[in-house]
Amino acid sequence: MIQSQKTSEIRTKKVTIEKRLADKIQDVLQSYPKALEIFQLMENDIEIQTLLEDSNTMTMGRLGYSDHGHVHSLITTLHAITLLRYLKDKPPTVVEEGCGDFEDSMLVVTAATYLHDIGQAIHRDKHYEWSVMLARPILDRILIEIYPNLKKRIKIRNHILHAIYAHDKNTVALTIEAGLVGVADALDMTKGRARITFSSGMVNIHSASAMAINRVKIRKGDNKPIMIEIFMSNMAGLFQVQELLAAKIKSSKKIRDEIEIVAHVMGEDEKVIDLSIN
Repeated sequence: MIQSQKTSEIRTKKVTIEKRLADKIQDVLQSYPKALEIFQLMENDIEIQTLLEDSNTMTMGRLGYSDHGHVHSLITTLHAITLLRYLKDKPPTVVEEGCGDFEDSMLVVTAATYLHDIGQAIHRDKHYEWSVMLARPILDRILIEIYPNLKKRIKIRNHILHAIYAHDKNTVALTIEAGLVGVADALDMTKGRARITFSSGMVNIHSASAMAINRVKIRKGDNKPIMIEIFMSNMAGLFQVQELLAAKIKSSKKIRDEIEIVAHVMGEDEKVIDLSIN
């Protein structure tokens, strides 16, 4: 009875978190109707939601890793669209290449970030390849609702697929949109994501480092367009930043010079460490 009550409370809390994140995303996307439409289509798509559910079954249930399901998808999407808004003065690749306008770029970032981990439903290894394979027929199905012109629809789809594929830290991101998806993925690094695996006994440098990170903040930079501030309780959090976030930024030459990173190590002697990529 007690265990059943705890399970119910966890589920209720999860639904509340998901709703809060979805509401924040929709608030940001009010100014970008196409991106808002594709977000709502994805949120209500049974195939996509089942893939996200099965991605968590694979990563958390079978492998003991951190969340890669719906909550992770929402968190990273919110981070990605926030990053893109701070880069508004720099033409994104969709605009630069004449494929569309800023709103189209926002749609690309929204869709790619939301779908980037669905391949985890098949396997953790090379999941970015499986994500592309699964995403293509989904995009062909839902993009027609937004882009009746076939040629533009294909171009937008290709931008999304590249961003999904290139979110892996070992893959070079060749567009601004793809770079932002990778960085946003790495920014889901706080202890909230690691707590389940940590409490279940899956203790390693990744979970210990994530448990040290309390909060991530994205704001306008002092010297560059974007400032990423990371607040951590101890120095263990630096591993998460240097091994994941820094690697994602380095793999995207189009945005690496646009981002500042500062780590705040809290405690009696607070330390502020500049981790910007040079």
